[in-house]
Amino acid sequence: MKRILVSIFLITLIFSACRKDSGPYINTPDEPEPVSFANDIQPIFDSYCISCHDENHSYLNLKSCCSWYELSATGYNAPYLDTINPEQSTLFKRITGVVAPVMPSTGSPLAQTDIDIIKKWIEEGAKNN
Repeated sequence: MKRILVSIFLITLIFSACRKDSGPYINTPDEPEPVSFANDIQPIFDSYCISCHDENHSYLNLKSCCSWYELSATGYNAPYLDTINPEQSTLFKRITGVVAPVMPSTGSPLAQTDIDIIKKWIEEGAKNN
């Protein structure tokens, strides 16, 4: 009798473990990925800014080694970022032409998509991520 009960228990256990699998769980976040400083913002600086704003610039070095720190705390008029009112950020005002000198001062102005990415990054707290 004991063997029959153990056999029934094992068979029940085996069959209860065999359920239909609904496939892998895929997490689709409701919110888009945050803007990455290293992957989204620094490439904009590399394309538009560091031809002037390099280590020899007297006010602001926007090379990858220093740009976030210079914008946040150590640059000549730092901080250039206002995470509470992003449109009041010196950086945002300069790239949109609200305050002179308009940046970049030479070459093509920033594309609107680049301006939008910078604004979103500032709105998200201007993290060094």
